[in-house]
Amino acid sequence: MVLCDGKNVLPLATSQDHKRLQDGDAGPNTGGMGAYSPAPVVTPDVHARAMREVILPTIRGMEKDGIPFTGFLYAGLMIDAHGQVKTLEFNCRMGDPETQPIMARLKSDWVDVLWAATEPVGGKALAAMELQWDRRTALGVVLAVAGYPHLPRMGDAITGIPKETDEVVVFHAGTQFEDGVLKTSGGRVLCVTALADTVKVAQIRAYDVAHQIHFEGLQFRSDIGLRALRP
Repeated sequence: MVLCDGKNVLPLATSQDHKRLQDGDAGPNTGGMGAYSPAPVVTPDVHARAMREVILPTIRGMEKDGIPFTGFLYAGLMIDAHGQVKTLEFNCRMGDPETQPIMARLKSDWVDVLWAATEPVGGKALAAMELQWDRRTALGVVLAVAGYPHLPRMGDAITGIPKETDEVVVFHAGTQFEDGVLKTSGGRVLCVTALADTVKVAQIRAYDVAHQIHFEGLQFRSDIGLRALRP
């Protein structure tokens, strides 16, 4: 994910998501059942290649065509064992659930970052921006409703969400208040996101909180972060 002002490009931290519904990458594809940041698969060489071969040519091409792109550009990439980069898709937004771990790691003032991107095309503010990141790993686990992704069931009461701490935050997506009761209102309901010095500890923290939360039919993967933990 990068932020663009039509000419300058500011990369965000790397992340990797889990598209399949069930453990071990089984079951149907979803919008994403969890993610972690940084993504070990995106080495400095892979990152440089993605910027050089995918992001910058796209931004320069749109500028050349007279339609400079401003906003968030999200390139969904597939990376093979040799570090070769293939583009699967582009989105003109931040990604879900990749954004949650990324935002949990961001230490810079987000308002300043967004404001810098509002300057006219090719302004100096975004070009001068340098983001500060928490060095820890952030890992997010998506809690989804019964029947997701094909026939999501909604309207069930949600309980057990703990208060936010410096180590764990629960992001809301498909929730709504109805008569003072927090209820499910979407397929992917919450993203429990934890910070820790290692992927394993972040995983443990996230799942400790996930197991405290309840709504009828709740489902989530139990192996988010598996790729980062494989030898």
